[in-house]
Amino acid sequence: MRLTLFFPLISLALLASCSSPNADSDPYGTWVGKLITDEGQCPTEELSALRLRGNSLVFNPGLNSSVLHGSYHEGQQNYHAELVDKGMNNTPYRQTFDGYPVGRAIGGTYRSPRCRAHVTLVRR
Repeated sequence: MRLTLFFPLISLALLASCSSPNADSDPYGTWVGKLITDEGQCPTEELSALRLRGNSLVFNPGLNSSVLHGSYHEGQQNYHAELVDKGMNNTPYRQTFDGYPVGRAIGGTYRSPRCRAHVTLVRR
């Protein structure tokens, strides 16, 4: 084998080994992306973040003060987090995030009484 072909092949092999795994086989870590509003007024100016660590997951829409919590079990192919606060007139103000692996990303839907949005999160 010629020496000029050897180095590019080694470089490609190293790059392939450094690539991030698919979300369905290794979802642990921090994932970020911007919400895209489908309906209403959503926090779309800032990034949103999903963090999976151990058996817990946390979703923070638009990096605001709302933190949605959920649980995760290894091998699970969906992610659910929610937060229920008191709204006006003591009515429940429910926020939910439902996600799923999409190749090397996590897709999902964020819902609150004020909005509905979808998001594609990539590993940070």
